[in-house]
Amino acid sequence: MRTNTRLSSSEVAGAYKSLWQIERAFRELKTGLNLRPIHLWTEQRVRGHIMMCFLALVVESALCRKLKEVNSPCCYNDVIEDLKELRAVEIDLDGERYLSRTEMPGHAYEAFKALKLRPPKHIQQIE
Repeated sequence: MRTNTRLSSSEVAGAYKSLWQIERAFRELKTGLNLRPIHLWTEQRVRGHIMMCFLALVVESALCRKLKEVNSPCCYNDVIEDLKELRAVEIDLDGERYLSRTEMPGHAYEAFKALKLRPPKHIQQIE
């Protein structure tokens, strides 16, 4: 095996064997995030789309890792499906604006817990 690096043969072989993880990630990115078909015509938009796909993959990987770190009984897909059900409504009361959110459905709280974030208040004033 020849390379243009100073890595040992075993390190190069190990890196090459780990390419399946990248291929799997892109396969999941295309299916799990429902990202296709998208028809883009300019190079700038294609680059922007690729960047957004990459960022989505980074966020997904980070959340999966955090869920594992806190030994969450939930998987990423369960948490995301429940987060999709979370809603917020803007309320105007006597000229003051408030944001009211729904109850935390199913496993949605697990995302906040894993990321060590406090969920938004049920009702909060918008300034």
